[in-house]
Amino acid sequence: MDFPIQPRVFRLASTMLLCVASHALAQSQVGPDVQRSAVIEDYMLPDHSGLKPPQYFEPWDSMNGFRRAEFGADILRPRVFLPLFDPRPMESQVDLSKPIDVPFGFAPTSPMFPDPLEVPLRPLRALEHLLYEQCSTMSNIYYSLVLQSVSRTQPGQGNLGGIGRLDVNLLTILAKTPGLGTSAVQLLFRQGNVIGQPGDWSPSRASGTYFNMNALDQGNLSTLNILSYQQGFADDRLVFSVGKMHPNQYFMLNFYANDESRQFMNGSFDGNSVFQPAQGTYSPGFVMQSVPFEDIYVNAAVFDIADYPGNSFQNLNEGLYWAGVEVGWTPNWLGSFSRYNVTFGTTNAGNQSYAGYGDVTGIKQTNSMVGFLGQQQIGDWLGVFAEYGLGQDTAVVASQEFSAGLSIVRPFGRVDDDFGIAYAWTRPNNAYGNIPAGSDPPSASVMETFYRWQITNSMQLTPDLQLSFNPASGDGSTVVSLALRLKTQF
Repeated sequence: MDFPIQPRVFRLASTMLLCVASHALAQSQVGPDVQRSAVIEDYMLPDHSGLKPPQYFEPWDSMNGFRRAEFGADILRPRVFLPLFDPRPMESQVDLSKPIDVPFGFAPTSPMFPDPLEVPLRPLRALEHLLYEQCSTMSNIYYSLVLQSVSRTQPGQGNLGGIGRLDVNLLTILAKTPGLGTSAVQLLFRQGNVIGQPGDWSPSRASGTYFNMNALDQGNLSTLNILSYQQGFADDRLVFSVGKMHPNQYFMLNFYANDESRQFMNGSFDGNSVFQPAQGTYSPGFVMQSVPFEDIYVNAAVFDIADYPGNSFQNLNEGLYWAGVEVGWTPNWLGSFSRYNVTFGTTNAGNQSYAGYGDVTGIKQTNSMVGFLGQQQIGDWLGVFAEYGLGQDTAVVASQEFSAGLSIVRPFGRVDDDFGIAYAWTRPNNAYGNIPAGSDPPSASVMETFYRWQITNSMQLTPDLQLSFNPASGDGSTVVSLALRLKTQF
C-alpha cells in the first residue's frame, strides 16, 4: 500500500523530537523502497556505532587535512544534508509491501541467516527513513542483552545474571549556514534492566574486581543521557556544544572500543581510569572544538560532574568540575585512519570528595591527569591502539593505567564481523577495595577478547571472555567472566 506523507505533518512531529541524537550514528543508507531527493541522500557523521572509520565513510586517503582533523575531533559536520527548516524538494512515499532489509544507518552485511525481524520492524524502519527525509532526523535504536557469569563472587552475590539496555539515539540537523556552520540538537535516551538478580547486581560488584566488566550495565534505570545543542562557526572549523553530554565523546575517544554494544565490554578500553569520574558519567557541560591547522584538532571543555545520567542538573550547586584540553594529530599514515592525541585534565573531585554518582562529601581535593592515545588502521582489516594515563595519587580510581589492543575487521571476509583482543594494566587508588588505608595497593590487570557474528541483518551475537587479575576483593584469585551478548538493531 502506497501512501503520501505531507511534509508539514512531519515538521509538526519534529518539533516534539527537536532533541536529537547521540554520537552513535553511522552513515545512512536509505533503502530502495523510499523515494528520496538526491539533495539529501549523502551525509557524513562521526562514527560511534563501532563501524570502523575507513569502511563506511569517504576514503581516509581522499580526505584533506582539515577533513581528517574534523573526523578525529569527532565534529558533526554533514557534507550534504537538507536541514530541518529548508523547503523539501519532494514528498516521500513508502511501500510497506516491500522489504527494508538493512537497518537505518547501516550498510549491507553478510548475515548467516534470513532475518525474521524484517517484517515486524518494517514500519519502524520506514518511519526512520521518513524522519530522515522530512525532518532531517537520523536515528539509531537498538537493544543489547548480555548474559554474563563470573567464576567467583563475594558472599551473598550471585555469579550469573543478565543485563539489558535499550538505546534510543536521535539527531536533527537544524540548519547549515554558509560561512557559519552546522546547527544540531542531540538526544540519547537509555533504559536498563538487570535480569535474574537484584537491581544493584553487576559482574564487577559481585566479584570485587577493579574493572567495569560490563559497560552496558546501568541497573534498573531510565535515563536521559544526552540533551545538547551544537553550533558551528567559520564553516565548522570552530564548534561549540552545550547541554548534557559525556566527556569521553571529546577526550581519549577510542574508535576501536567506543561502543560496548558492538566492541569491548570492559570500560578500561574506552577512555582511561585515570580520568575518572569525568569519563564515567553524562553531565552538564560546555565544549569547544576547533581545527586550527591541517591534521590538527583541539577539544576543550568543562563539565559539572556532580550530576549524572539519573538526574538532570540537580547538583550544579555542589561545585564539582572536570576541565580538559585535548590536542590531536590525524596524519595520513599508511593511507588509513590515523589518530594520535595528548589529553590534559584537572578536577576538584579527588578521592576524598567524590564517592560515586552524585555522592558528594563536600571536601574538594585537586587532581590533575595527562593521557596519550594512539590509533592506527593498517590496511583494510587490522586496527591497533594503545593508551596511557598518569594522574596524582588523589585520583578517584587510578593513578596510572595502560591499555593496548587490536581489532581484526571482516575476519574470514565477513562484512561487519569483528574480532578484538586487548589488555589493560592499572595502578589503583588505595581508597578502593579492601586495601588498608595508607598502604600501597597492588596493580591490577584485565584481558578481554571477543568475536562478533552478524547472524541476521538485525542481530549480532558476541561471545566474550574476560580475565581479571589481582582483583580488589575476595581471595585475590583471578576472576573469569564468560558472556554472550545479543544486539538487536531496530
